[in-house]
Amino acid sequence: MQSVRPYKPIISAVLSFVALALLVFINGDPNSFLVSGLQYTPAQADAFKWTLVIVVGILWLLVQVFWEAPAESSRLSLALTGSILWLGLMLFFHFSDPSYGGTVAFFALVGGLLVVISWTHYLADEF
Repeated sequence: MQSVRPYKPIISAVLSFVALALLVFINGDPNSFLVSGLQYTPAQADAFKWTLVIVVGILWLLVQVFWEAPAESSRLSLALTGSILWLGLMLFFHFSDPSYGGTVAFFALVGGLLVVISWTHYLADEF
């Protein structure tokens, strides 16, 4: 069995935290820093936010596709990313919205099941 090089999972986790922070902390509200401090309109602030999220997502995808690492390391980085983004969804999403809160809650539960199944592989005694 090859050793797991920790660089790919660590870089993947850092990029996931950056993407989550961009999604949570940059907003287009009238009182936000981008609108009041930098004089962006709310539409420009949202475009800036989603541009940064897409750039970080492309960087994450490039790390996953082109970084040479053992298969276990790649699976571990995917499990870390899924766990980080799922926990971000659970902590920061407003499920009380009646238009789509229930649908997102259902798929969040299914995503939680996938996170548990992916971590069961790493915590099991036998592979």
